[in-house]
Amino acid sequence: MPLKILLINPWQGEIYPPPSIGYLQATILDAGYNVRAVDLAVAMNEPDDYDIIGVTFHSFSVRYAKQIREHFKKAHLVCGGHHPSAMPKQMASIGYDQIVIGEGENAMIDILEGDREQFKWQSSDHYKTINDIPFPDYRGLAHTDNVVISSRGCPFKCNFCASTSFWGNRWKARSADNVIAEINHFGYQSWMFEDDNFTANKKRAIEICSQVKGHWQCASRAETLDDELCHALKKSGCHAVWLGIESFSPASLERCNKNTSVEKMIRGIECAEGHGIRTVCQFIIGLPEDTIHDILLTAKVIRNTRMSDFGGNIAWVLPGTEIYNQAKLRGMTDDVYLESGAPFYTYEHDMDTLLNWRNILMNAKR
Repeated sequence: MPLKILLINPWQGEIYPPPSIGYLQATILDAGYNVRAVDLAVAMNEPDDYDIIGVTFHSFSVRYAKQIREHFKKAHLVCGGHHPSAMPKQMASIGYDQIVIGEGENAMIDILEGDREQFKWQSSDHYKTINDIPFPDYRGLAHTDNVVISSRGCPFKCNFCASTSFWGNRWKARSADNVIAEINHFGYQSWMFEDDNFTANKKRAIEICSQVKGHWQCASRAETLDDELCHALKKSGCHAVWLGIESFSPASLERCNKNTSVEKMIRGIECAEGHGIRTVCQFIIGLPEDTIHDILLTAKVIRNTRMSDFGGNIAWVLPGTEIYNQAKLRGMTDDVYLESGAPFYTYEHDMDTLLNWRNILMNAKR
């Protein structure tokens, strides 16, 4: 009898579908198996008669892990994603049968073929490169907008970012031709390049831009944006770039290992704006050792820098990061993830202070 397989997306409310589930569904179908992908609300109404269930968690959604395990008591339950990769023993402790560490496509094929290693690493026996992996299949998942992942990982080592530990400081890029083929295959007219850094390789980014046309946006690092690249982005239809600025305090940038400067980021922001590309700048409030001085300095630069939009989030504690190590030294327990998801970094400043700092930033241009 054929295996009955279910993939679950436990995180709700996103306008973009989860790439991990899309790629796993395509991989399983490509390997000749039947599979369904569903969101959590749908999954909780499914009967407990599946052979294998796969769930991908980040530290925000892992609070649903026990609920899924309790609902599906009979299935062989597999989990992967950023959180299980960083804390595999925690997932095993609540009854997950196998934990995939790192990328999941080849590992999932191994599991379907009978591999039952509890802590499962990606093999290279099926897809040799990320160009070989089939285009993602998002059928069954609720979403409103299209997403393209043209590369995986990031070569930088920002100490607040879970991507650094998950990808091992590696950046793996799909070829321009492969990315263009996916956009043409689905006939996208609008989409988001949701890479950690779409413009990490300027030559590749320009090559992609030269062969696509639509209404799209991407995530980038501000200092990568120069006239040549911004011209190519705009001509191809890029209308917005999302930039992880984090802080305009040089001391804060150094402490979080951002590996850039305020001046370089401002030049990139102004270059994009000058080419008619909206910049959406993202800041982090309450990084370790930050003070009100760092916040006031950041607010001052925001006030004097042209940017289309900006936002600020209080720092999260994500496993595998230096912020996580600092929180653990200050008494944080790992139970918090299973109880309520990723916590804010409140171990140096109380929540009222952090909210006040956020208010200062968000009102910088008023």
